[in-house]
Amino acid sequence: MLGLSRTSLQKLVDSGQIPAVKTAGGHRRLPRAAVDAVNQKTGPKALLGLFEPSSGAASVPPIDAPDRLTVLVVEDDGATAALIRGMFEEFYPSVNCLMATDGLDAVLMLERCRPRILITDLNMQPFDGFRLLQLVTARPEYRSVALVVLTGMGDQEIDRRGGLAPDVLLLRKPLNVQRLRGFVDAHAQIFSTHLSQSSTGHHP
Repeated sequence: MLGLSRTSLQKLVDSGQIPAVKTAGGHRRLPRAAVDAVNQKTGPKALLGLFEPSSGAASVPPIDAPDRLTVLVVEDDGATAALIRGMFEEFYPSVNCLMATDGLDAVLMLERCRPRILITDLNMQPFDGFRLLQLVTARPEYRSVALVVLTGMGDQEIDRRGGLAPDVLLLRKPLNVQRLRGFVDAHAQIFSTHLSQSSTGHHP
């Protein structure tokens, strides 16, 4: 009904995004009301953030792109999202840049795209960047993802809401595009080197 794998549903239940009852055997039982509520938010079988071509919106770039650097941008502010998308289109046309509008969309896309870089806002509803970062850093399969935070919050507010890990790059709003480009340049070089070594059979 939702168009999701069991793993995706388990993550949504475990993160509290879909209410469910766990049985003694570890299974998740979803009430019909919970399924309907999710479908109402995202549209039936549209939970992976894909747009139908007939809707007039641009379709999401291919998720499965092992030979391209994949970046997932999570931003609910249209102007900032457009600025970042424009940066990638102009300076990094070979990068697979995916866009999500909140943490829930990002969780569903993470399951499929496994990005090398995750760029996220902090102040989003209903699933904010703090919860998204907690989920990503808690799961071993995402530990290689480079994390970038965009925010207008002050240090005290960030600390009050749990703080950020030392390896997270913090960029203040309004966004300094040059700083973000420097970060992406470094990771694009690393990815290109790794891809070249993999194709020739040489490893460091």
